[in-house]
Amino acid sequence: MWALPTGCAPQSGGRPALPFAGFSFAHYSSGGTAEQCPAIILFEQSVSAFTAYQVAFISCAGREALANYYSVCYVELLNNKPAAGQAAIRAISFGDNRGLYGDSNPNYYRHDYTQAYMDEHFVQRLVRSTKDEFDAWAGYGSQLAAVEVDAVTGATVTTANVTSMLKSLFAYHTEKYYSRQ
Repeated sequence: MWALPTGCAPQSGGRPALPFAGFSFAHYSSGGTAEQCPAIILFEQSVSAFTAYQVAFISCAGREALANYYSVCYVELLNNKPAAGQAAIRAISFGDNRGLYGDSNPNYYRHDYTQAYMDEHFVQRLVRSTKDEFDAWAGYGSQLAAVEVDAVTGATVTTANVTSMLKSLFAYHTEKYYSRQ
């Protein structure tokens, strides 16, 4: 029997050593320290216009397991754009029985930062964001242009790790679905 990793550690070749498909992503701790962590693809189904993924990853590892555990993100990435950089998020969810918000709810420091607040002000703002926009992301402490920075100030670790995971998922996605063009 295998188990999901409980923390982050460098993986050989940048890939998680698990029986599932996956990829590594830069996981940020408070202050911006990054280390490579595995993201595990639990589900992947491609149709002509998009690919649906369900990805498990650690969004925050700084508190005890009762407060933080693996997040499960359901995301649909377009695979019908003329160039890989134009691939975009079609839909994304950490709820609706397709995902799991694995971070404090509410945030320890900002009690108005509930899962519903983060979904409205951060997660859903990522819809229509492209691979090129994720590739241009400046990393920890910054947000994509679609996200109102003031709306998520105080949730830097969570938003950085979700963004970082999605950036790496785009790399996996475009390598698989755009490399044959």
